[in-house]
Amino acid sequence: MKTLQIVLWTIAVLVVILVSAYTYYGGFVTISPEIKEVGGETLVYEKITGDYSQSSAISDRVYQKLLEDHQIATTKGFGIYYDNPKVTEKDKLRADIGCILESDLDKMEALKKDFEVMEYPKDKYLVAEFPFKGMPSVLIGIRRVYPTLNVYAEQKGYAMDTPVMEIWDVPNKKIKYRKALVKIEKI
Repeated sequence: MKTLQIVLWTIAVLVVILVSAYTYYGGFVTISPEIKEVGGETLVYEKITGDYSQSSAISDRVYQKLLEDHQIATTKGFGIYYDNPKVTEKDKLRADIGCILESDLDKMEALKKDFEVMEYPKDKYLVAEFPFKGMPSVLIGIRRVYPTLNVYAEQKGYAMDTPVMEIWDVPNKKIKYRKALVKIEKI
């Protein structure tokens, strides 16, 4: 009897810890997608092909190179994901990963020697936000936000398999998602 109580208490404590962690990293946050006009940021990035799990390392590399070689400190990272990993082979996934440049725009020519650089198009996108409290937030956001964006897109007559941009806004502790809008033509 005593052993059973210990096992049950251990399980209960583990469940409380897991639920608390899931809550802290945004697991129960309400996701409210909406269509907004956004964009216009200057992006400094690397193009990648392969597993999306390398995004964090690439983002860190771009950040460090900007800081060390160009003396530019950034506070927002991003990833633009072009392919759906559920239908595209891992080694063929395409993404642009890097940092958003908010100052030092006069260094653009020097940056073009080390990175891809572009201005993200200003347009109407399907957007949503999620708390950013570390890597677990990114992983939970993928599982919660992407399906919500796809359901909204489908209900409003937009294509589901369109590129999605994630902005990791460190100072504001948010992940901002932008899904490209492509209207489905009804036949």
